[in-house]
Amino acid sequence: MEFGIWLPVYGGWLRSLDAPTAPDVAACLAIAQQAEALGFDFLYASENLLNCIHGPEESVADAWTILAAIAVVTSKVGLCGAVKPGFRSPFLVARMLDTLSKIAERKLGMNIVCGWWKEEFDLSGVDWLDHDGRYDRAAEFLRSLYGLFQPPAMVRDATVAEAGLEHDIEIDHSPSYGLDQSALPEVWIAGHSDRAVQMAAEWGNCLFLNGMSDEELKRRIETVRQEANSWGRTVLVAANAYVIATETTEQARQRWKSVISRRNSQTIDFFRKVIGGSGAAAWASLGEDQMVDSNAGFELGLIGSFEDIRQRIPKLQAIGLNRIVCQFDDPMRDAGPFMKNVIRPLRESRAIELAE
Repeated sequence: MEFGIWLPVYGGWLRSLDAPTAPDVAACLAIAQQAEALGFDFLYASENLLNCIHGPEESVADAWTILAAIAVVTSKVGLCGAVKPGFRSPFLVARMLDTLSKIAERKLGMNIVCGWWKEEFDLSGVDWLDHDGRYDRAAEFLRSLYGLFQPPAMVRDATVAEAGLEHDIEIDHSPSYGLDQSALPEVWIAGHSDRAVQMAAEWGNCLFLNGMSDEELKRRIETVRQEANSWGRTVLVAANAYVIATETTEQARQRWKSVISRRNSQTIDFFRKVIGGSGAAAWASLGEDQMVDSNAGFELGLIGSFEDIRQRIPKLQAIGLNRIVCQFDDPMRDAGPFMKNVIRPLRESRAIELAE
């Protein structure tokens, strides 16, 4: 199991009355450095041009600018950022990735997010398409991106073919545009719909899901892996989790109850209307309590004592989950105890099992 941290590019992750509602760039850099020192596997920066947690009147930090800054002050922690096809062209993204990979000196991740907020599309001058149309655009984006980084290496020479030679001679006519093929990122696909699963199976390295029940998670994992197998491929699965890990179960439970009691119903109602008109499947059935967290993070079940969560994570792994992308109320305060009391003991236990 790999563990990552969502960078707070929108401010606090909760739609609660006392949550910070603006991004703190300095905090993002500090969190990144701390995450690397603690031993987290990766950092994730989501891309929205409007603040999708607290509303359009609030600021938001650009994901790829933040990742470029983090690449300078870290050396090994994985970096993954979201991209919305249509907002950036495949060639622009290829050039961004090529440059950032040189700064970071490590392989990058890129999460394809098709988008669900019409106002964001309208303000950006990007055509608002229906759900399937947005996935069609994303598929074309990926085809173009792969083609830029991995163009057909050789093409049959027409002169040789016309000469009727017994063996074809193939000559490289494909431009590389100066792009380093090693900068092609690990591709994540975000979404719950059939189209998202199909795209992950055909094009992606990792399907990124919101929090959900174990039964639903198992079903989606089985589906994407069956689809991927039909393409002769394998796909990892990541899921979002809001983490409240404390010394006792009751402490965690009380913290969760406090969060729910402070939910910002006005903001939740606003986003329920926005999402309702988008055709996005991921949030269609969520209740008000579930929407306090932006990606149904409570549903993955990482709320409890350190011991509770140490027992919970192997169950998720047994279902087939490979990565957990953690949201914390305060990463600088909470990530360290989570690593010390949950992740490290699990890693040590796993190392002992493998050695036996």
